[in-house]
Amino acid sequence: MSNGNAAVAAKPMAGTETAEQGTTLKQGKMLFTSTMTFIVMVVLAGLLFPDKLYDVGIGTMNYLTETFGWIYMAGSFLYVMVMFFFAFSKYGNIRFGDDNAKPEFSTFSWMGMLFSAGMGTVMLYWGVAEPVYHYINPLVTTGIAPQTPEAAEFAMKQSFIHQGIQAWSAFSVVGLILGYLMYRKKENGLISNILLPWGRDKANGNLGKIVNLICVFGAIAGISTSLGQTGLSLSVSFSYLLGTPDSTMTKLLVVGTITGITVLCTTTGLEKGIKVLSDYNAYLLMGLILLVGLVGPTTTMLNVYFDSLGNYMNDFFRDGLMLPTFAPEEETSWVTGWPIYYYAWAIAWAPFVGPFIARVSKGRTVREFILGSMILPCLGIFLWVAFFGTIGIQAPVEALKAAAASSKAATFIVLEGFPMGSIISWGVVLALFTCFITSLNSSTFTLSSMSQDGAANPSNRMKTIWTIAQASMALTLMLGSKTGIELLQSISLIFALPLMFVLFLCMISTVKMFREEFQN
Repeated sequence: MSNGNAAVAAKPMAGTETAEQGTTLKQGKMLFTSTMTFIVMVVLAGLLFPDKLYDVGIGTMNYLTETFGWIYMAGSFLYVMVMFFFAFSKYGNIRFGDDNAKPEFSTFSWMGMLFSAGMGTVMLYWGVAEPVYHYINPLVTTGIAPQTPEAAEFAMKQSFIHQGIQAWSAFSVVGLILGYLMYRKKENGLISNILLPWGRDKANGNLGKIVNLICVFGAIAGISTSLGQTGLSLSVSFSYLLGTPDSTMTKLLVVGTITGITVLCTTTGLEKGIKVLSDYNAYLLMGLILLVGLVGPTTTMLNVYFDSLGNYMNDFFRDGLMLPTFAPEEETSWVTGWPIYYYAWAIAWAPFVGPFIARVSKGRTVREFILGSMILPCLGIFLWVAFFGTIGIQAPVEALKAAAASSKAATFIVLEGFPMGSIISWGVVLALFTCFITSLNSSTFTLSSMSQDGAANPSNRMKTIWTIAQASMALTLMLGSKTGIELLQSISLIFALPLMFVLFLCMISTVKMFREEFQN
């Protein structure tokens, strides 16, 4: 950025006051009380009226995804296009901070935190399960026969699509505007500040409150869903590796351990706790991929990676907007159950992943932030999916069918007959722990910050409360109802619809503020 642009950046945004001149409405207490009430209501409803809550939740989710599925797909596609525009335009040189600001974290640590705070747990959970499922059950309207080379290519490409750039773009949309606001404009971290271009009264008024409430509710639903799934997967993994029962006590111990470690990390601060854990997690994941590549069919895995990457890029525009058309009976359940589900889940994660990756990106340019948060994690995920997906697809028929029937146990089922499978399985268990602890760290930081009016460094007491609250909600739903996790998944998808419009506001606000940055 030139000095002239820096001078412009120092001016207040049009229609607003500077942070020092304006009066920020205190919303923290309202957000904290409202969200805690929401948690209690969902938990009680799940315990007292599980069947009724399930019917309402699943019915609402099905209606929204079938009626408004095009919004989920088109919106996620639009996020990608707009983010690339920002990255490769003149705005890409804008820095999160002053023009001479330096990155707060090393590139390696930064990449590790971006990856771990995003969909690392999704990759670990679905890295084997999804390719195996699509290999056995390809989309009927493609005309591809199950368990054929064509089915394998379809399975790998779809796994890349669902865990690829469209999911990560939602995080970048939120992180971009908040990183700019916090470090360039010296505002607090409340998401309602995306309304500042329309006036501080809008950001601090009722519309701002609605934006914050939607984001907080979505974050709670998204993280609790993931914690529940991780708990179930880890409980099953111990059953396979140690012979322990897949019981209530095991789930209690798993979630309790994750909660305790997360409290320790959050109270030691980002620089100490999350950075160390993210670095460790990055080394662990790289080590697992390298080990699988060495003991497995190395050439085949690398071929699968590049072939699937080519198919993904070649068909990006077609698959990125895939929707049921002239064969709705055959296509609707598949499209809503896979791409729409993935994108909606990512959108539900955006309110807590976005602020977190903004927080750790101080000193980065807009271009660095967008490319780093959207492309680099995808390349790592694709490598994992290619290597572990190949193991799954080439597994013996009995293991293949068992893995396709149990997503939470798929990885451990196919690794049973794989060279050094036990060691790799234990590595996956550790990675599940560390990835999710980092994700829980990011959600705890965001919720705590919003509960204290956007504080850059929320109190340890507030972070501890939020960690325990998220774990309690997930655990209660896991143990109180057989359909608890599925129901919470539906709540995540329901909240994703209003969240999409919050993300649209984020992009419009970013355009307005970037234009102001370059005004003469």
